[in-house]
Amino acid sequence: MSTERKPDAATGPLYPYRKPRLSLTEPLRLIVLGATGSIGVQTLDLVRRHPARLQVAAVSCRDRVDELAAALAELAAVQPGVPLPLIAVTDPAARERAAALPGWRDRLLAAGARGLVEAVNAAESPSCLVNGLVGAAGLEPTLAGAARGLRIALANKESLVVGGELVARAVAAGGAELLPVDSEHAAIAQCLSGRDRAEVARLVLTASGGPFRTTPAADLARVTLEQVLAHPTWRMGPKITVDSATLMNKGLEVIEAHHLFGLAYDQIDVVVHPGSIVHSLVEFVDGAFLAQLGTPDMRIPLQYAIAGEIHWPLGGGR
Repeated sequence: MSTERKPDAATGPLYPYRKPRLSLTEPLRLIVLGATGSIGVQTLDLVRRHPARLQVAAVSCRDRVDELAAALAELAAVQPGVPLPLIAVTDPAARERAAALPGWRDRLLAAGARGLVEAVNAAESPSCLVNGLVGAAGLEPTLAGAARGLRIALANKESLVVGGELVARAVAAGGAELLPVDSEHAAIAQCLSGRDRAEVARLVLTASGGPFRTTPAADLARVTLEQVLAHPTWRMGPKITVDSATLMNKGLEVIEAHHLFGLAYDQIDVVVHPGSIVHSLVEFVDGAFLAQLGTPDMRIPLQYAIAGEIHWPLGGGR
């Protein structure tokens, strides 16, 4: 008996294979949740690279207030006249420190999880929510962004792992758009864009294999935290790097792909590709394959999702 979960018939897959993208005017105004994490830092780097195309309407961090202040100062230098974004600092003690910074008190939102949702709901004229949060804490802001009808550049895979059906219904009800940031799912989206779901036979997610791909099983009990965090190809936050070292992350990505693209679990495979150049593949019903290739740089899928599946020059000498 098949045990795969199928997408809700009323909503179908979250990824709109043929649906026109949301028409957004430039500059696109971003809500960046997890602004001092790996995804957030790279998002703010994209804003610096595209100061005429992107602005920041709201940001969040947990407690790295000094890092966030430095990043916002860099943005102010390349975007004079753009006001300070709304700021959610979820750690209460760190929020108190943030309140003492010049100009911050009037821009601060509530502490805790409430501040994350406030950032989504109170941001001024936002275009896109970049959800770079870690864990299930990302679900409620994702739902808030969907209710507001935003483009959601989703790096928080746990939103779909713990609430895929909820997110699908919220996106459909709010007229929102959800585009994946994970490199594997962004690759699949590029291979599927403009096609019909009936053409697709299976999805193939690639995995680097992590730092212990060739380590004998008997040696795994003696590995150090430093070794676990030394990913061979990607530079990511500690949580996702640990998940990658154990391949747990790939299991979460299979669930994410199921909800995004509406295929059954037995139509989603994983192959180990240590070079991380082929980001994923799609096999079609006639046996043809399409793959998306690129250097292991998360700014590429981030920019592609934020822009609404448009390839902008990455800038900065690239």
